[in-house]
Amino acid sequence: MIDELFRRFDGAFSNNTIRAYRADFTHYQGWCAKQGTPPLPPNGPHLANYVDSMAGDLSVATIQRRIASLGSLFRLMELDDPTKGADCAIAVKRARRQYGAPQKQATPLTIDLLKALQATCDPSLVGQRDRLLLQLGYETLRRRSEIVRFRFDDLLVTPLGTHRLILRRSKTDQFGQGKQLPISKLLASLITNWQQRASNASNYLLPKISCAGAIGTAHIAPNQVNQILQARQRQAGLALERPLSGHSFRVGGALDLLKRGVSMEKIMLRGGWKSESSALRYLREWVGDDVLVWD
Repeated sequence: MIDELFRRFDGAFSNNTIRAYRADFTHYQGWCAKQGTPPLPPNGPHLANYVDSMAGDLSVATIQRRIASLGSLFRLMELDDPTKGADCAIAVKRARRQYGAPQKQATPLTIDLLKALQATCDPSLVGQRDRLLLQLGYETLRRRSEIVRFRFDDLLVTPLGTHRLILRRSKTDQFGQGKQLPISKLLASLITNWQQRASNASNYLLPKISCAGAIGTAHIAPNQVNQILQARQRQAGLALERPLSGHSFRVGGALDLLKRGVSMEKIMLRGGWKSESSALRYLREWVGDDVLVWD
């Protein structure tokens, strides 16, 4: 039943979503095998024991994600969904009370950090590409899986002479309706200059570059964004509490927009957040940390 369901997923869900669902179900299936019980059909007490077995070893966020994935799969298989029942809910609440801790949010890549990182980028192929990556991530506030998929033909010039990038698909736009993102003249210039060097080999803005200096046809992997940021952080000699990551673009850009007085609604639209609570989850560690009650 589950294998047939995953086959039906092809084309209806993103590859990342299918991969996550499969990984979460495989973990649950493995635990069931150790207990000597079948994973399907599910029942509340069994799922509560599964939650208890993960508590203390895994973060509460990971437990909640796995239970949410299982609930989605049960509903898609038209089975009863005990993840919404009392047994499972109480087990999750128990795990949260005993082991819950605030999730550590990404270190913001603000304008000052952006300039420090870009200062490490030399005129080489890798240096020019990485400089573009830094400006692209900061200005667009997009997720790393979205950043790496921008192409040269996504760059548009409006009748007014301004520049935009086409975001063809995103996590919150699964049906590919697309969105145009305004960008600065600086970013547009970085793209066109890089295009003169790289477009003959790849249509992606951020292609893979071999150790021998050859530009590949494919784009860099999303996890390589983290690797590049952390390598540039080391080169810049930046001692941060937590290393930079792809989410740092979103947090840093949003924080700088807040400081400029941009409304939360506009920031949410730019960053692709569906709700204010989602946006604030990224910013809660940083918003208001410089506000004095007595000034």
